[in-house]
Amino acid sequence: MASLLRRRHTHPSAASVSAHLLRRFSALPDLDPSPASAPVPTPTVAVPAAPRASIIDLQLAVRAATDPDRLHALVASALSSPDYHRLHTSRPLFSLAAARLARFHRPDLTASLLDQLLASAPATPGILARALSLFPAPDDAIRAFSSSPPAARSDVSLSALLSALLRAGRLDELKSTFKSAESALGVAPGCASHNVLLHALVKTSEHAAARKLLNEMAKKKFKHRPGPDIISYNTVLAGFSAKDDAEEFEKLLKEISENKLEPNITTYNCRVQWLAKKEETFRGEELLDVMESKGVLPNYVTYHALVQGYCKEGNVGAAMRVFKKMKVMKRREGRSDLRVSVHALTYMVLFRSLLENERLDDALWICNSCFAMKAAPPFDAVKGLVDGLVKGGRSADAKDVVTKMNFLVNGDAKVTWEKVAGKLSIEKGAPSSNP
Repeated sequence: MASLLRRRHTHPSAASVSAHLLRRFSALPDLDPSPASAPVPTPTVAVPAAPRASIIDLQLAVRAATDPDRLHALVASALSSPDYHRLHTSRPLFSLAAARLARFHRPDLTASLLDQLLASAPATPGILARALSLFPAPDDAIRAFSSSPPAARSDVSLSALLSALLRAGRLDELKSTFKSAESALGVAPGCASHNVLLHALVKTSEHAAARKLLNEMAKKKFKHRPGPDIISYNTVLAGFSAKDDAEEFEKLLKEISENKLEPNITTYNCRVQWLAKKEETFRGEELLDVMESKGVLPNYVTYHALVQGYCKEGNVGAAMRVFKKMKVMKRREGRSDLRVSVHALTYMVLFRSLLENERLDDALWICNSCFAMKAAPPFDAVKGLVDGLVKGGRSADAKDVVTKMNFLVNGDAKVTWEKVAGKLSIEKGAPSSNP
């Protein structure tokens, strides 16, 4: 969306990565130095490199590679090298390689790399599940699962196969695969696979079928159904929230308590979103204290629901309070622990709501927060802010906003911004409020 925040990216060039990394991981089988040119070996004690450091170097080389074939060769040669102990367990490496190859539009190389991973790694459900989650097409995932040894097949890997079908939107095939899993694939669907099926039913608005399946899982008399976990309930809870079914929503919350299941962040987010939708956002904010007492850390979904709810109710003061609370918690706890990163949509909702309520100082603060992160706010909202500042005699602040936008906006968006900026009228006014 053109109105969403546009982030100014600065990509490191390939030259920024040391050349020795690329040389180190290049597969060059045709090079065979002659004995005459080879140096005379001297007795030394070999000190092997730390495996973690080597894998990190490999990740840097993968990130720096600008040719998909070379990228594939880097990881493929490492998989066949004895120098990398348990390379197959490096989830970040293979996720990065798959993502990079996807940007190069080379699904064939991704599938080839994952096939080599499965061929060289121990046959375990975890490794198979990880590979299935990264295959670019569900047909590749089906092929890999069908050819996998029995030791790698379990509810974990079956759920990964079903998830691949779910992501591809092949829901009928998902249901048929689930139904025939035990007879055709030798795996009885467990809780993880049932949760994927629940997700599929909710996605297709088959809420009654999802509720029926959840009830069967909860009742002990259905031996072919595993007991539900909190993910099972969260999935159906979110479905009835979207359906706006208050009766079923409250029943599910009661069942979670009765079954002594511990609510997680998804459960609390469902409750916060539900209360915000019912214009009872203050009750949703009260849940933050409950979450803290339970050791459940809120995330950007939690805070966005609260900010959006207060803005919808016209309580922009409370929205700003929640927004600043999130910023304070991020600084106090650390981004890596809390993982509370402000979503672009949160800025957009709050920024516009502040302007509608003529809270120019707060709107300017939000705008400058965007600038500090090298992000350009929505153009129409910036125009409203500049117009409001000029109208209030704060032309210096308005000029400062326009100057920073001119610097941040680039690419195709720059043409659009220049058209917006060309229609702005900034007259001389009061001094800037910025220090």
